[in-house]
Amino acid sequence: MRRALFGLLVAAAAFEAGAARWAFAQSPRPAVLSRLIWFDRGGQRLGAVGPIADHGNLEISPDGARVAVAVTDAARATRDIWMYHLASGERTQFTSDASDENWSIWSPDGARVLLNSFARDHLTLLEAPSSGTSERTQVLGGGEGKWPVSWSPDGRFVLYVTNTERTSNDIWVLLRDGSGTPFPYLHTAASENWAAFSPDGKWVVFSATDSNSGQPEVFVAPFPAPTRRFRISADGGAQARWRRDGKEIFYVAPNRMLMSATIETDASGVTVKDYEPLFQLQHPYGAYHAFDLTADGQRFLVNTLVVNPGGSRVIASR
Repeated sequence: MRRALFGLLVAAAAFEAGAARWAFAQSPRPAVLSRLIWFDRGGQRLGAVGPIADHGNLEISPDGARVAVAVTDAARATRDIWMYHLASGERTQFTSDASDENWSIWSPDGARVLLNSFARDHLTLLEAPSSGTSERTQVLGGGEGKWPVSWSPDGRFVLYVTNTERTSNDIWVLLRDGSGTPFPYLHTAASENWAAFSPDGKWVVFSATDSNSGQPEVFVAPFPAPTRRFRISADGGAQARWRRDGKEIFYVAPNRMLMSATIETDASGVTVKDYEPLFQLQHPYGAYHAFDLTADGQRFLVNTLVVNPGGSRVIASR
């Protein structure tokens, strides 16, 4: 049953990342409401950030002061990027046009943001100052959807995910200095997603879903060439993130349990030293990052479901 549920979440992710792209904007959807809530490693609730809304993907800034989060505009049924201040809970709208912007990442110094923008006439990646000015620069166009997922610590590379009917999700590399065209990092028959650079930039953690089993697993591979891969997840997983010192990887298991994998890296590869189940998430979407964390890996900001349109139960309201 748990694997079946996770399979539905993966299917939902593929739907939103593929043919759906921004088409959900064309018809009304039931209201899904959630709130950003802090938890400690034991699952103890520590407090909430911002109001209740239809939240999607979230990404904490490198200095830990803000979180960029995709929020649905109910009138247009598209998502915009908002900036929430983690200390005060105050928020400011970062994008407000008719396009759908549902994914964003921070530059290593936090000064800039890279985001996607989907509309009938464009499927692009844009870069903008994180200060909130109206300046927007297109960094990548083309006829396929693109989702920026990680910016390298040295600022030179961006990992982004594409989706095609032939190979499903693939991971590509964008050179930020404009010195060359994007190149594939992982482009296989399996569905690769949820990529993130290690804090030293030498490794990439990602999920790959085998077309036969349908279950994603978390792996780590070297960058820039994934010549080897090392399995991290014990029995399925996705949405992996690194602790800032690179010694721990967190991911979501098929039963929605937030898992910790303590790792060691050396010239021979990556070794998992220990696993620790932390607490179970109650997130609204499988297609967006459900959590992010503080640099020390002690607190987790979780997009926590409040109102499920499939039922009337309120899961978290404060």
